[in-house]
Amino acid sequence: MYTEEERNLIVLSSIAEISYKCREILLEGLTRHEPDFAKYERTLIKTLSAGVYNKVKAEYFGEEYRRKLFEELEKKQIECVTVFSERYPVSLRNTPAPPHVLFCKGNVSLLGGNKFGIVGSRRTAKNTAALTEKVSAELTRYFTVVSGIADGGDTAAVKGALKSGKIISVLAYGFDYFYPACNEKLIKEVACKGLLVTEHPPGVRPAGYLFPVRNRIIAGLVRGVLIVSAGKRSGAGITANYAAEYGRDVFAFPYSVGVDSGEGCNAIIKNGGMLAENAKDILSAYNISYEAPAKQSLTAEEVEILEAIRAEGEAFISAIAEKLGKQPYQLIAKLSALEIKGLIVRLGGNRYSCV
Repeated sequence: MYTEEERNLIVLSSIAEISYKCREILLEGLTRHEPDFAKYERTLIKTLSAGVYNKVKAEYFGEEYRRKLFEELEKKQIECVTVFSERYPVSLRNTPAPPHVLFCKGNVSLLGGNKFGIVGSRRTAKNTAALTEKVSAELTRYFTVVSGIADGGDTAAVKGALKSGKIISVLAYGFDYFYPACNEKLIKEVACKGLLVTEHPPGVRPAGYLFPVRNRIIAGLVRGVLIVSAGKRSGAGITANYAAEYGRDVFAFPYSVGVDSGEGCNAIIKNGGMLAENAKDILSAYNISYEAPAKQSLTAEEVEILEAIRAEGEAFISAIAEKLGKQPYQLIAKLSALEIKGLIVRLGGNRYSCV
């Protein structure tokens, strides 16, 4: 399944003590089918301590270690796509520091074709999350959506794309872990229906410093990225910076003044990012004709409720009931139906808003 130089690179990438820089030193020999570890001994001893070097050398040449590693990867259904592979995305390969190995779970073919990123902060308002889910679903008609898997904006993007299966979630840790724990079920769903990608071997734990580094992969994979929410300092903002550095298109949802979760988005727009309120805004930038999804059939009462909410922007259930001359309990079933259809979202305190 793998060439010999790919196997050598996968082994190198599985050893935590070997840094990205050290692997770069070894790449020339690997591409020449000359994984002569001794050839680089002097350089590596300068980079690593003697004790770590001896351990690395033993593991690199040790057949037992190699055998167990590939057995573990196969058992855990992890497929590796290395920088030597034709399946490695060209857009990512051409970035300044591409991952040497992409450890993958799911539909690896999604690495090909057009991809578009959607990311947001954990502090994403419910109505923004609902809009994100809608935009993500619509974009899958033309792109594979790429995101993280954090709670908030990322989760909304993943849920929107999941039905189509055109979703890639990039993790900042190994497949032995689920982070955040509340998204364990969602992570498993992506592995089943879409694709999970990480540059880390299975045993690498989640750590704060790994997440900003992970964001370069999201930016490197995509043609453009939509930032749906971002504070002054956020991981979504870091992704936007990487995207701009790589020459990708950067879009952002606009926010009202004083909304903390939108300060980063407004800053992106101020600095030349493109304002996007819907999928049509994004598609028009690529000269793609937007085809509106088929309208869902609504009852007359559902239409009345929808129009009442739309007129106010957001409204309490009591206000909606009063406007329609009904009791609040009479609207609960209809409001739930409109939520399921993705036309409204329930905010805190029995308030509702249109998507």
